[in-house]
Amino acid sequence: MDQYPTSLRYLIRLLLVFAIIATLIITRQLLVPLFFSILFAYLLYPTAEKMERKGIPRIITNFILIIGSLAFVLGAVYLLTLLVVTVTDDLPAIKERLDTNITRFRWALGRTFGVTAEQLDSIVESIRGSGEYVAQFFTGTANTLLTIGLIPVYTFLLLFYRDKFRTFVSMLVGNDHEDAAQDIIDQAAEVVPKYLKGLFIVFLILCGLNTLGFYLFNIKYALLLGIIAAIFNLIPYLGTIIGYGIVFLFVLATQSPALSLAVVIQFFIVQFIENNILTPNITGSYVEINPLVTILSLIAGGMIWGLPGMFMIIPYLAMFKIVCENIPELQPVGYLLGTRGTERYSITITSVKKIFGWDK
Repeated sequence: MDQYPTSLRYLIRLLLVFAIIATLIITRQLLVPLFFSILFAYLLYPTAEKMERKGIPRIITNFILIIGSLAFVLGAVYLLTLLVVTVTDDLPAIKERLDTNITRFRWALGRTFGVTAEQLDSIVESIRGSGEYVAQFFTGTANTLLTIGLIPVYTFLLLFYRDKFRTFVSMLVGNDHEDAAQDIIDQAAEVVPKYLKGLFIVFLILCGLNTLGFYLFNIKYALLLGIIAAIFNLIPYLGTIIGYGIVFLFVLATQSPALSLAVVIQFFIVQFIENNILTPNITGSYVEINPLVTILSLIAGGMIWGLPGMFMIIPYLAMFKIVCENIPELQPVGYLLGTRGTERYSITITSVKKIFGWDK
């Protein structure tokens, strides 16, 4: 390869990257549930190990964990469905309120900015077109329910054959790199479950904070909107903006501008708590990926696999970082992905104390 010009070598690597991206997009229906299953297998792995140490056969352990997880997920989906049903029961009133607010917005925009009725009608039609696009998206998602149903099967088999996969990796890398490969597997098996559990704890806390705030502001459907905002918060950095953006638009369209302003105020409060208290103390210490790489990865994951890609990209990026840190040739990449090297610029409790002289 060295005998070829540098430009040609980089062109070949660039084409290889594009080929990988194209493959990921084409095989999305196959790989998305598989990649979700790998994360679920990592999440259940520590519990499976403990149960097997107590003498419970692996196949029984896997059945217990998979069935228990399914029961929990289906229960959560059922409760969420009940909340959605309460909204659908109020659809006539919501539609009436929406039409009234649109009329008021038209009048306010026309009076303040001189927007004509024709321009406003064009904007409304664009919004309706976007609504149809969203409906098509969810219809397409519903068509993949059968594929999603394979996730429990994949998870069961990944847990059952985990020793076989470990042996396969050892055979693949050879004796010279076996210790490094096993170390990477052990680190991933420790970091990923802790990160996912921490993410779930943050999700539950944010469900409570969001719902409490919406309830205190007297916003309708506080519990449902609080859960929706918390679900999107599973996407780092961008998720809180997306979730609260949806809530803001819903409240603005169906209730009042004053309440939508309250949603904005709560957004800044929750964002501060999540970024400075919850995430750093619950999940931040496990992955330690710098924000720039995180945001770029989220955008890339969204471009390739949509919302599932945005939800999954960070755990896999953490695994990739572990691989880079354990392979000498890739350690510069691991350093670039991580947060090391910027400690003196970070805003921490210690740095704030130093600024105000409280550390003396």
